[in-house]
Amino acid sequence: MIPTLGLIIFIIYIYTIGIQSGPEFFKSLRERGYRGSVFALVIVVLGAGLTLMVSRPAHLTRPRTAGLSPEPLHAVSDEPAVAYSIACPVGVIGVLVSFAVLRRRWKPETEPLADGPEIRVRNFEVMNPAVIGRTVEEVLRPHRDPGFVISRIQHGHSSDIARGDTRLQQGDIVVAVGDDDTLVRAEQIFGQPLDAHIEQVRPQLDFRRVFVSRQEIVGKRIREINLEDTMGATVTRLRRGDVDFVPTRETRLERGDRVRVLTRRENFSAISRFFGDSIRGTAETDFGSVALGMVLGVLVGLVPIPLLGGTIRVGFAGEPLLVALILGELEHTGRITWIMPLHSNLALRQIGLVFFLAGLGIRAGYSFAQTLRQNGLPMLLAWAAVTLVVTLVSMVVGYKLLKIPFASLMGLVSGIQTQPACLAYPRAKPTPMHPTLPTPQCIRWR
Repeated sequence: MIPTLGLIIFIIYIYTIGIQSGPEFFKSLRERGYRGSVFALVIVVLGAGLTLMVSRPAHLTRPRTAGLSPEPLHAVSDEPAVAYSIACPVGVIGVLVSFAVLRRRWKPETEPLADGPEIRVRNFEVMNPAVIGRTVEEVLRPHRDPGFVISRIQHGHSSDIARGDTRLQQGDIVVAVGDDDTLVRAEQIFGQPLDAHIEQVRPQLDFRRVFVSRQEIVGKRIREINLEDTMGATVTRLRRGDVDFVPTRETRLERGDRVRVLTRRENFSAISRFFGDSIRGTAETDFGSVALGMVLGVLVGLVPIPLLGGTIRVGFAGEPLLVALILGELEHTGRITWIMPLHSNLALRQIGLVFFLAGLGIRAGYSFAQTLRQNGLPMLLAWAAVTLVVTLVSMVVGYKLLKIPFASLMGLVSGIQTQPACLAYPRAKPTPMHPTLPTPQCIRWR
């Protein structure tokens, strides 16, 4: 029962990785081509060839040789599972030791892959003749994604929420929220930056952070909820995971997001009700969409694929991942929201990994001791050789020749080795998670 349960939850583990990585996966393919995929495929073929080479001197049967491969094949016997359970610790230790030695030797620069730029607030005086007399919507329309948000506009001695139909006049003060680069763009659009900070004066307008937990707005884009016209409010920042960022009007709201809303003080209660603002609500996950996505992945995995005169099936690991990547890119289909809160995603992933390893150990436990006594040492040496060669070749070629950032390369090698435990090493130094950046499994270089 435990092995079956472990397999089911392992599918959840694979599915959650795909859902989180889907948007960045397809973005990487579009922007950086198939370089990383081709590199990973070459290394996997190298590993398979090395496995076949060491299996003969070690006198390993074919099922046990399959258990030494980067991902164990399913078979009627327990031999692949036994071989995998013996080789897995060596694989993890070998990869981690390689990471530590190469990091100490190469001393790569620290790459904040997941750090978002610092968000600042800056005031600008409207002086550009090209924008005077035009509405905010007309000014920003040519800029598909300006990267900053206009929170409020002061005209004379009164300030109000910036709406699309607000008409700019010379001398108005515009408050923009963004990073340093986007605020330079704002200066080019509006005019001279000011030392004044009218956002710090809050006689009427103030901000409140609220959680997105109401089902009716989860999955909607910010432009679709139209806060400016319906509630006299605007979203200036969004916190997802551990990072604040400036959302665009096309940003979809996810359950568990924490938005910073600027509005009048008397609207605070209405804003909280509108977004839900419930910690309990952010912890809830739509398991209906999760179950539907996994079932779709399993069904696709059962479809036979003709290959070299026979047929193969990708199986319960590959297809749920591919389907999840597609659904993660879609994010939303009709009333179904495929994405899930980041903390729920991570929790399900950890549970899935633990149960998978537990199921593997229970299934192989009966034959483990006997196999270890008979030829466990050759098996350990064989897997150690395969692990070290594949890891070192991947790291040297990837870092020295392809110039892949060291942190991204560690994630790539962990994926090639199918060793999720190795991802703990790249994450040993905590870094915030940005919603549009990849997890360490993803490749991120140009």
